[in-house]
Amino acid sequence: MHVIFLGPPGAGKGTQAKILAKKLNIPHLSTGEILRIMSSKNNYIGKSLKDIIKKGLLVSDELITTVVRERILLEDCQHGFILDGFPRTLIQAKNLEDILKKQNIKINTVIKIDVNENILIQRISGRQVCKKCNKIYNKYFNPFPKNGCIDCGEKNIIIRSDDNENAFKKVRLKKYNEETKPLVEYYDKKNNLVRFDGSGSATEIAEKIIKTIKSI
Repeated sequence: MHVIFLGPPGAGKGTQAKILAKKLNIPHLSTGEILRIMSSKNNYIGKSLKDIIKKGLLVSDELITTVVRERILLEDCQHGFILDGFPRTLIQAKNLEDILKKQNIKINTVIKIDVNENILIQRISGRQVCKKCNKIYNKYFNPFPKNGCIDCGEKNIIIRSDDNENAFKKVRLKKYNEETKPLVEYYDKKNNLVRFDGSGSATEIAEKIIKTIKSI
């Protein structure tokens, strides 16, 4: 099974991708995870990524596509994978399609999670991340426990500097609408896009996604 998750920041792509990956027993490949693994390798790609990350530069469409290609060719992806955060642009989507054709791989479904902007703002501005295990909490819906993380017991949290309403609306959501939103139309025309309402609980949404995946 080969799946792509689409949706704006705060839609819950990562959460749902992790649940589905565990259910299907295939890797969940977030952009961050891909870059972390590939940058640790002592080859041309790894060295290039280390240099770019060290300088605080953006990874080009060409390089991120090459990195993703190398990642999905690893042994653990032989029976499928879930892409979360890639592709982000039409260029990346078309590059990915070329790569998959050469490997005789077909994307089974593209899952688009829709969430109202007001809910997205609350999810982003209220996000709290466990410093140790990266479990996500939210001060509005599911506050970080006073006695520590329920998974690892850590007492401290991380709050991203761009997890605020102003930065979200002016930068992250704007960038999504300009670059990533056109992918919805792109995959819809290929008849493999499935939309889900992401405003409910993570468990409810996961059940609907899994039910749909099983029917494909």
